[in-house]
Amino acid sequence: MGKWERDILGLIPEAEWLNTEFNPTRQNDPIDGLLGDLKTDNLMAQWQTIASEYQIPVMAQFHGFDTEAKTTFREPIDTHNIEKGLIKVKINQSERMRALLHTGVREDALYDYVLNDGIRLADQVITRSKVAKNELLATGKVTIKENNLDLTVDYGVDSSQTSLTINFAANMDVPAQIQAIIDAALAKGVTLTGIVTSRTVITKLRNHVSIQKAINGNMGIGAMVKRSALEAWLDEEFGITRIVTNDLTYGADASIGANGRPVITNKRYFPADKITFFASAPSGRLGIGLWGDPPEVDLPNFISGNNSEVSPYVYISQWSENDPAVLWTKASGLFMPVLYNPSSLWIASVVQNDTAEPDEDEGGEG
Repeated sequence: MGKWERDILGLIPEAEWLNTEFNPTRQNDPIDGLLGDLKTDNLMAQWQTIASEYQIPVMAQFHGFDTEAKTTFREPIDTHNIEKGLIKVKINQSERMRALLHTGVREDALYDYVLNDGIRLADQVITRSKVAKNELLATGKVTIKENNLDLTVDYGVDSSQTSLTINFAANMDVPAQIQAIIDAALAKGVTLTGIVTSRTVITKLRNHVSIQKAINGNMGIGAMVKRSALEAWLDEEFGITRIVTNDLTYGADASIGANGRPVITNKRYFPADKITFFASAPSGRLGIGLWGDPPEVDLPNFISGNNSEVSPYVYISQWSENDPAVLWTKASGLFMPVLYNPSSLWIASVVQNDTAEPDEDEGGEG
């Protein structure tokens, strides 16, 4: 077992926290391939540099000799909210240790319990960052409506790109609807190359009669299209070379039930009824998740306890209070995703509204 810091039961030495790696990239998370993670000492400056770097280039103009150059402008970037992306969570460590001691857990085993608590807290911080990434891809914005905060980070994604629909009613032409989105993006200078969606939507694509007919002809109507055939068709017809599905879930909130057990509300990271068309940068990414320093890094002396930067991303702090006598463990991080190009996202809601085309002699005034 490790030795408690300053012989305070439950206080982990700083060196131990430093040796505990917290990497926000999860191997099974498909969205991390589109929005990575980057630690920066200056969240605001990094945001402006990245966002301006990936804007669609504006043409300069020829000038006559001995004439004044035309003044250009910087793309407006919403920066007033990004440093409010503070994620944090804490746990009463003393309460936890008392419960363990009363159940016969030896003191030498408590060390690992406390360390694992810190790991779980850091993982909760990272989970919130994943929720923000998926919200950006599904809506074009990030909203923070929790703990008396009510703010929206606007990335400049036009409403015409977020209010799209794809109707899967039996009589609808799904390929034509996809083509319309591809063409609208091209009109803005963007070539869409991938989609993010759920397996439910992929199944709807494979089952729809218009796609079955487009891929396998009239004889193929009624037979589900193979996933490989759908991918090949999307590539050949629309240049969609990358299909990302995300059906992962997370615990959105928790409460203690009547039986004393936690009741957890599970939610999807990415909605089941959305399909986001995207154009990635040459790196294959749409943006990056920026991690900054939480206030604990700037004000370490304000906490009477042990503070340590756990990896470049999540900060773990522990401190004790005398009245009541409580030891706390807290994980915190400053996080906000950045979208390289506002024109790179085209977000459609999946609907299934049966419509009937009016006859030629109907619908007008008599």
